[in-house]
Amino acid sequence: MGIFQNATLAVTRKGASVAGIPPVRVQIDLMSQMEAAYYGGEQPYFRYNIFTVGVYPIEQADLLTDTKAIDPVTGTNKQYRVINDPATEQFLSHVEVVADRYRGT
Repeated sequence: MGIFQNATLAVTRKGASVAGIPPVRVQIDLMSQMEAAYYGGEQPYFRYNIFTVGVYPIEQADLLTDTKAIDPVTGTNKQYRVINDPATEQFLSHVEVVADRYRGT
């Protein structure tokens, strides 16, 4: 695993907050280049494994916005776009998400 950080992310779907999902505490792990290449796309990769604290109905294409951390390039809150079908681990009480760092225009 790569560098990791703890964060709180707000979940939006199609531009709106998702009812029933409060800001979610997560651990964000930077993927290795080899692992990131599995999902395709162009290099360099800014791809992450995100693990929630608790189980939430996060879906592919959801936008996850950090409630505190600022992206130094855009000057806005850091954002991540979900690129996989998130895996819910009921027994371990978390959701596993693969996401790309997202920079809007």
